[in-house]
Amino acid sequence: MKETALHSSRTRATQKLVTIPMLAAVAFILQYLEVPVPLMPSFLKLDFSTLPALIGGLMYGPVAGVIIEVLKNTLHMLFKNTDGLLIGELANVVAGSSFIFAAVYMQRLGQGKKGFLTGLALGTILMTIVMAVANAYVLLPAYAVLYQMPIEQLLSMFNATSIWSLVLYGIVPFNLFKGVMISVVAYPIYVKLGSRIAARTNN
Repeated sequence: MKETALHSSRTRATQKLVTIPMLAAVAFILQYLEVPVPLMPSFLKLDFSTLPALIGGLMYGPVAGVIIEVLKNTLHMLFKNTDGLLIGELANVVAGSSFIFAAVYMQRLGQGKKGFLTGLALGTILMTIVMAVANAYVLLPAYAVLYQMPIEQLLSMFNATSIWSLVLYGIVPFNLFKGVMISVVAYPIYVKLGSRIAARTNN
């Protein structure tokens, strides 16, 4: 009995070690398929690379989802990074991780479709708030330093009069839109894969 349990535990651990990098690779590919969003600042682009990390989080817990986000952005940094200071990758990790943490936590707390829907809504709100604060106090000032220009000049490029005007009229609507779009795609995937996800929960 103990040997069977040990073998089962090792098998689950092996599956997890294989699945997490695989999902990170899929997320990395999806990250290339980014598209601009009309009426939004040009540096904000929509992609669905958070989905594989969300699936990993549902299967193995929110920490696994965050690990997938980190691996995905590490690959992006190595193969496509152009800003030199990893600002885009950092923003992507923070945004994806906050969304995934809330969505997965509520799904596990609610144990079902209703809990997951609540989690997706809370994940969208949390991601929006976190990214508003992160952009206002860290990311946008860091971009100004990177491009060696006054913050006012950076803001003028996007017709913004202040950091918070850019955040409120650009960053916030974008992340709300992004959260809704990811949720619209994630929910039917969850419904379809619900039984498989449940079988791996807490493994």
